[in-house]
Amino acid sequence: MPGKKTLNQMWQHVLSLSALLENESVVVLDKIGEGSQYRDIAIEAARATGANVVCVLVPPTGPLPEAAVPAIREADLMIDLLFSHDPRIRQFGRESGLRTLVVLEPPEILERLMPVLDDKRRVLAAQKAIGKAHWLRVTSPAGTDFSGPLGQLHGNCQYGFADDRGHWDQWPGSFVTTYANDGKAEGTIVIDAGDMIFPFKEYVRNPIKLHIKSGFIRAIEGEFDANYMKSVLDSYNNPDVFAVSHLGWGLTKLARWNTLGLYDKKATEGQDGRAFYGNFLFSTGPNLSGGGTRKAPCHLDIPLRNCSVYLDDVPMVLDGDVIPADQRAA
Repeated sequence: MPGKKTLNQMWQHVLSLSALLENESVVVLDKIGEGSQYRDIAIEAARATGANVVCVLVPPTGPLPEAAVPAIREADLMIDLLFSHDPRIRQFGRESGLRTLVVLEPPEILERLMPVLDDKRRVLAAQKAIGKAHWLRVTSPAGTDFSGPLGQLHGNCQYGFADDRGHWDQWPGSFVTTYANDGKAEGTIVIDAGDMIFPFKEYVRNPIKLHIKSGFIRAIEGEFDANYMKSVLDSYNNPDVFAVSHLGWGLTKLARWNTLGLYDKKATEGQDGRAFYGNFLFSTGPNLSGGGTRKAPCHLDIPLRNCSVYLDDVPMVLDGDVIPADQRAA
């Protein structure tokens, strides 16, 4: 566990990577009440750069109160300590250039997965490869054989800091995502024993087989884990929760797939699982962040191990290992 001095240095490092300048406007967003353990240190670290800092406290769930919107819209950087899902945050990034950095994980995870500038280079190399590709295919020894055309929607990337105008990111975690063309993904996804499902924050104990046709999960086969997943999705009574959402792979070398079992569910958001090196990140539900129009009320992130990911038959990941030299970590 890093001490206060070390934690302060970590924050200053990430804000430096986030290109925070003197006299820029910073909003620290937190929930009303006790809030995040990082509230005071985030304010202190941002003020140490000479930035103008305000703390905005809002209810922990739901859209942002209208009274909070002007300060956020006009800020240069928002440090989001509650992970607001209000879609206006992304909108402000596009319209006014708001940079957003979400920070939730416990201190020891922030320290172990401390971002460096080279993470951005590797992630952008992966994003460039996606931008040139027309087709994505994923296979695995467990039985995954899934594919779809690319190009209709845009992808996103994370590298652990928010430096560019309009960029949204989360400390920690480096990965890249894209979307298959709407309604065009086909095949089988096998969630094997040991893979994870978020926000369940659970390891799968027995395999789940997803049958995908025309961009939607049409059948879910397996034992208890499959039945539980299906019952959760069914409970929304909305077919869009079965849609294929973003697809990508993890690029964080020091992230660990097995960390989830070491923490209470409330203590971690699961960035280790979402970003570990060479995972295939499959997800369900909305596609708004890719420029789509689907507003599904449920979103599952499902990082899979031991997969091979291909763009136009060129391997990005083989059996869980990142292949392109410009994406590999030292």
